[in-house]
Amino acid sequence: MKDSLYQQAPGAAGYADAREVPLRELDGPSELPVSLALNDTAMGTLLASPEALEPLALGHAFTAGWITRRDEVSAIHLSRLRHGLAVRLEVSDSLARKAERHQRRESSVSSCGACGVQDEAELMAGLMRLPPRAALAPDALMRGLERLERATRRGMHLALGLDTEGGLISQGADIGRHNALDRVIGMSLDSGVWPEALLVSSRCSLELVQKTIRARIPTLITLAVPSRLAVETARACDLNLICAHRGRRLELLSGHADRPRSS
Repeated sequence: MKDSLYQQAPGAAGYADAREVPLRELDGPSELPVSLALNDTAMGTLLASPEALEPLALGHAFTAGWITRRDEVSAIHLSRLRHGLAVRLEVSDSLARKAERHQRRESSVSSCGACGVQDEAELMAGLMRLPPRAALAPDALMRGLERLERATRRGMHLALGLDTEGGLISQGADIGRHNALDRVIGMSLDSGVWPEALLVSSRCSLELVQKTIRARIPTLITLAVPSRLAVETARACDLNLICAHRGRRLELLSGHADRPRSS
């Protein structure tokens, strides 16, 4: 695989002055506050890209532990706010009350995901040991990296859901890496088709590992080196965690290289 996507840009003699360029003419990604609610209960606000909000809301509700199945959501309503957008998920009153009791204490969630969580038990909630499963084969992973390069969007994080051969099942793009992953998980909740592996175009923090484990997806691949806590958690939960080192080297940090023997 060629390295063109990840090469450093050459040094420049000076800045191109874009200080007077109108915002509408800049080619950066869009970002808006997206408020999430279960029925009439406000659950939090994401800073996210304002597109494909249904899978984002479903995926976030699932990975945050508000819902456990797609059929717990009977309808999804989108609306505009003065400065952003709102997504309301219709659920049973009992589920909304239960989710409200367990929601995070902060009023907003940034692209840093778990920042602001005050309770360690809350941070680690929902983790489990996954059934032993072999990691995606290296040649399949390289096919996934090629797909990631072709799908690159300026200023956006990408998450791809891959099958066992590295084929594309689903794709999420967002200004936030956690939101991109939630979009893929939300698409799987909607379709019932779950990927064998998740490939994300970012570094790996604890919360990306958490979301993957909660979705029971056996393999997570990231481009940059994961945090030590992310690796420790992946090993404890038997998640196949792979660092692709931006396409230069594949490193299996936890999990199984081959199909585990049955006991």
